[in-house]
Amino acid sequence: MINSFEKVNEVKLKLSEKELYIHFVIDLAFTIKKLIKDGELDFSTLIDPAPSNEWENLAVMLPYLPKKIVTENLDDLLEGFMDLNWPGSKILYGYLAEMDIEPLKSSFSRVIRKAIDLDDSDWVWFLMVFMKSELVDLEELFLEEIELGLKYLENKGIEFD
Repeated sequence: MINSFEKVNEVKLKLSEKELYIHFVIDLAFTIKKLIKDGELDFSTLIDPAPSNEWENLAVMLPYLPKKIVTENLDDLLEGFMDLNWPGSKILYGYLAEMDIEPLKSSFSRVIRKAIDLDDSDWVWFLMVFMKSELVDLEELFLEEIELGLKYLENKGIEFD
């Protein structure tokens, strides 16, 4: 019988594969849900936003996971906006655009402050790209966060259109 440590490692190994077909993504989402339910996996340990297959595969899987899991880990997931060129970041972008605004706004508010506290102008920039995107069409709901980001970027001498 496979123990929980081996199950979690198996999940991480599958996430690191080059390309996962959609039926594998869905199966893996069910496995992750069960491991979380059984207390054998902390979902946040799977979130590693970096240029990797693991990050992209996790982003592809988000629609197949319970919204509660995604919402509870939004702040960590927004680390995927540190660089919109990373594989998976554009997928995350599309997914988040369809989320309920209340948890999304709360998370963006915390994360943009974190990015500013870390003095990470690239991260602030990419968060701003999402919040001001005409495609996302949520700009009027992020006015406070946008103002904060614009002020930070301006103080750094960075122009944001």
